Order: sequence, then C-alpha cells, then structure tokens
Amino acid sequence: AGVPIWLATAAHYGITHMPVLVGYTTAAALAWSGYTWSDVLKTRRAWKTQQTEWDTLATAAGLDGSRLVAVEDTRLGQRFRIDIRATGRTARQLTRGDLAERIAAHLALPAERVRVTIDPKHAGQIFILVQTRDPWAEPVPHPALTGGAVEPVAGRRRSILDGPLVLGLDPDTGHDLELVVFDRAGGRHTMIVAATGGGKTTLYNNVVEQATARTDVLVWAIDLGKGTIPTIWGDALDAGAGIDEYDRALAILTWATIVIKERSRATGGRNHTPSPTAPVILILVDEMDTLLGLDSPIGHKAKPLVEDIVRRGRSAGVLLAAAGQRGTVQHTGSKDPHANAGNKIVLRVNRPSEMGNVIPDWEIQGMPNMATYAQGVRGVALVVDAENNWRAGRVRDMSDLDAVQALAARRGRPTATLEPDIAALLPGYLERHRIPATVGHGTVGHGTVGHGAPAGRLVPLPRHDHDGGGNDGRAGGDGGHGWGVDPGDEQAIDRLAKGLVAEVEAKLAGMPTPPDRPTSLADLVAAKAAFDAAEDNDADTNRTLDVPDHIARPILTLLAERGADGASPADLVKATGKGESTVRRWLAIMRDHDLIVSRGSTRATRYYLPEHDPEPDHGK
Repeated sequence: AGVPIWLATAAHYGITHMPVLVGYTTAAALAWSGYTWSDVLKTRRAWKTQQTEWDTLATAAGLDGSRLVAVEDTRLGQRFRIDIRATGRTARQLTRGDLAERIAAHLALPAERVRVTIDPKHAGQIFILVQTRDPWAEPVPHPALTGGAVEPVAGRRRSILDGPLVLGLDPDTGHDLELVVFDRAGGRHTMIVAATGGGKTTLYNNVVEQATARTDVLVWAIDLGKGTIPTIWGDALDAGAGIDEYDRALAILTWATIVIKERSRATGGRNHTPSPTAPVILILVDEMDTLLGLDSPIGHKAKPLVEDIVRRGRSAGVLLAAAGQRGTVQHTGSKDPHANAGNKIVLRVNRPSEMGNVIPDWEIQGMPNMATYAQGVRGVALVVDAENNWRAGRVRDMSDLDAVQALAARRGRPTATLEPDIAALLPGYLERHRIPATVGHGTVGHGTVGHGAPAGRLVPLPRHDHDGGGNDGRAGGDGGHGWGVDPGDEQAIDRLAKGLVAEVEAKLAGMPTPPDRPTSLADLVAAKAAFDAAEDNDADTNRTLDVPDHIARPILTLLAERGADGASPADLVKATGKGESTVRRWLAIMRDHDLIVSRGSTRATRYYLPEHDPEPDHGK
C-alpha cells in the first residue's frame, strides 16, 4: 500500500517537493538498513550458535577454557581455529595427546577423521580438522588408463619447470597430491618408505608416467629385487637395471656421478637449467636394500656413488628417488639418503616407529600415523617436503600392470637426450643410445633420434689425440671409423695396448698390500656397532678399538699447542674436519686409551693431554 500512496502523492505535489523527497529517502534508507542488518544479525546468531556448540564439544573433550576463533568449511567437513591460552596446556601437549580421539568419539566419527595441528603463526592456537564425510568413498583412477587423458605428442609435452609431478588427490581440498622434484630453486631428492604391499610400485608407476611425459627429463630405474619398473616401462626409460643386474646398476650410478661432475664443472656449481638436450635425470631405486643394504653384494661399491649423488646432484639436475621397506641404515646403507632427501613419502607401514625413522617429528606436526591411517584403503600416501609442509591423500590407481605396460609402449622412447660431450664420457652409454650431435673431432652417435642404426649397435667413440699426431690425414687417425685408432694399424694397436698396461700399473702402484687375513662382514658390522656406542661403552671395550693416525694426530697436535688451556669439542671438530658426533666417539675412545683427559660436562667439556691435566688427582 505504501508504493501507490507515494506515487499518488508524488503525482499531486511533484517528485521534487521537499516533504515527498525526504519521506521517500527516509523510507528507502530504513528499508535497506533493515535488509542488510538482517543478514548481519543472521550471521551473528549463526556465530553464537557455533560458539555454543563448540563450548559443548570442548567440555566433552576436556578442553574447558578454550575459545572458538574461526570456522572454515572444507571439502569434507570443517576446520576450527581454537584459542587455548586459557586452558593451561600448550599446543604441543594437545597435538600429542588424545584430544582428537575425544572429539571423534563425541561426534561418532573414526579417530583418523579428526586431526589436531599447531598453528605455526600463533603458539596459543591450534587447528582442528573434522572430516564429516568419508574421504575415501570415491576411487582415484588414473586418467591415462581410463581414457580421460590423451597421450601427449612430443611437441605438446610439458617441461619439468612447468609444474610438479601429480601423484594423486588430497581429499581434504580436492587438490592434486603433488611432488616437486625440480623447480627453479633446484632439485629435490625423494625418500620413499612402505611395507611389503604398501603401494611402492603403484607410486613409482605414477612418478614414471609423469616424468616421461616431460620434454626435459630422463628416467633411469634400478630394481634389483623384482625388476618391475624396468620391465613394465621398458623403452620409455633411458636406462634400467633389473633382477640381479648388478653391473648395470653400478654403471647407472657411475654415469650419474660423471654427469654431476661435468655439469658442475661447466656451471661452477650453479643450478642446472634443464632442456631437451640437457635434461634432468631422475634415478628411481626400488628395494633400496638390494643395492645399498648390508646384504647387498655391491653395497660397498654402490654406497659411495649414491652418497655422491645425494650430496652433489641437486644443483646438477641429477636426482634420486629411493624406496625401501624401512628408513634405517641397514636398508639405506647410510644416513645420507635420509639427511639429503628434500621430499619424504610414507605409504602404508607396519609400525608407528617406522614413521619416526623417516619423519622424527611427525606427531608434533600433526601428520597421520601411516600404520593405522585409512585402514583397508589402498594407495594412501603422506607426502612431506623440505619445509615439513605435508599432505596426505590417495595415489592414482596404476596397479593394473598390463595397462601400464601398454601405456609405456604407446609412450615410446624418450625425446630428451644427454649433452653429447657428457654422453661420450659415460662408459657403455652410447652402446644403447643415439646422440644427435658432433663432439670434438669425431662424430658421436648415429644421427638424429629415430633414425640410423638400431639400439644396441656399438657406437663409435670420439677421437682423443694424446700425442697430437699420427692420424695420417684421416679423421681421428682411425680410417674414418671413429674408433680413435685405425683397426688395420697393428703398430698403433700395440702402442695403445702397452700404454694401457703402463697406465694400469701406474694406478695400482700406490695401492696398499692386502692383509694376510681378510676381515669378515660380520666383524666389520660388530666393529661399527662398537664405534657407534663408544660414548656409552666401558673402558675395556673402547681399548679394543684402534685410533687411526689421521684422527689422533690433529687432536694430539692441537692439545699439545694449547697446553694448559685445553680445547673444546668444537675446536677438535674443526681440527679433524669430521662431524661432531664422530669426533665425540673418537674422543671417548682416546680418553679410555689414556691418550687424553676430559674435564667438565656437556658443552663446557674441555680436553687436555694428561701432562696438562688441571685436576691430576681427579678420577677419570
């Protein structure tokens, strides 16, 4: 009724008549204010209701005194920000306690669907994630196996710099479960741990599928236990070593160390810039213990090569992704793969302690326990980066090996190629590969990729002129064959053979004489165990351990120079050039040998020669 009255009044007096204009403006303002304030009031009432509901839940969960700060809707439920300063407990106490289980019990949910994490920006607040919907209700198929993705042709494939590899789905957000192996900041090694049947093969299939679709990545695979990845992916890999192919595995690792050295030499240690002719090399190692473990027949040879890769390979674009059943030294060969792995992936494990072997602070960070997480669900994975940012999700299903093998056959051989001058330095590499370039004075390879002789044919090596002559006017002095020497020149062959013998003898001249009695592997393991426990051993045990000269000499020299002033552990670490934990063990052994004495405790400890002992009557 108000509108017709206003229209009639405006028609009679005119719309510019002041009482009419003021009345209309006032009515409109009141109507708009009422409309907007109704939304504000609704929001306030809803927030008040949420606070009341939280107070009820907090009381049931034993979190009296907490305050609801914010609520965020997620794909599967809600995420609460809670102020806990008035509860008398810290965020760390609550994340490590049974708060999540109490909340889940009150809401009648499985315990794993409630997670409590620390707010990294506020020590007095925590996050509580509640999944009211089942995160595993829907499968995660791989689009390349279901017809949902078209196989990319060479000209349309992406670079490794265009984005991370996609492994699966994060059900909380609906975002991809991603793995960064190389970006503009450099590379990242990856350590993977899973029990038998935990899904390592499916995960590796996803990694290989993603990596081989990039224009500037070559994948080398080592699987000495089952040989699954080299067999299934075949020619899509640039190199592979399968069951008991120990020599080939060592060759692959040797190639990697040469690539690292040559790229670092060329760039001065700067981060590698990948391209189709200078690709990132991703080395996949499955069943790590068969390559590096104590029972591996080549562990003593493979270990220093792997250590070189994980220490120096990141900037050179040579990256390792190694998987094993456990994250212990017995399986990894050393602490290096763990310490230098920027990415860590944990699939299904048998015991919670295995989580601690890979990610020591997983409970504090609120990560799920992969021994109990999503029981009965296949393909779950926890992915953690170097900054301890993590996501848990489900890996895309690539468990149908027949379908995966068919996909690998469609994908074909890699389009990327190694730098020709580096490829020529890799022993045996050119026997399988065709490098489309010219190096030095001779031709390397058979021409353009996709043409020329079939893979497996002996490929000519580049000429190396050590004496600057003798080529009788032909390319490389080899009759144009590219072998470095004319196969018909017997004198040249004799000179080459004699030179090789002399070079080998010169290399062996400085080798130590083998001991009369070899040391068994069991004795070596026992000696290492005794050394590792040197700080806790009794004196008699430590006296059975010899101190090598390269350790004892710098320590005794420094202590002699310092005299009555002695030296701190940090001084001795610097003098020996060894790690702190290693030096402390040697100091304990030397002390029990009565070579040195120590006074003080913890970081105040100082070491002296016995003749400079400030407390000569003090018991050792």
